Amino acid sequence: MDKLSNQKEIKMKKDKPCPECHTIMEIKKTTLHFEREGFYADVENVSAYICPKCGARTIPGNIAINIGNTIEILFKSARESEVATEDEFAPAFSGISFHKITA
Repeated sequence: MDKLSNQKEIKMKKDKPCPECHTIMEIKKTTLHFEREGFYADVENVSAYICPKCGARTIPGNIAINIGNTIEILFKSARESEVATEDEFAPAFSGISFHKITA
């Protein structure tokens, strides 16, 4: 069993007020978009608190840290694996999709 499957599931409390307008936020899925030095990455289906009134969103600390660390590794890998062509630099990969398999 790998290290991640042994971690406790993060419990998100249901009564978190919005930091902007103080409305109770909803737990929903969202997509995070990152850009670095000519590359971009989208992380889909991230659990987040989303305000139904003003649209503000927050990601719990551990989730945000794990995603940030993973994205930084991905961008570093992309920069290191650039392949020179005559007209431009192209990354060695153009997309990664990672999904949990449901039984």
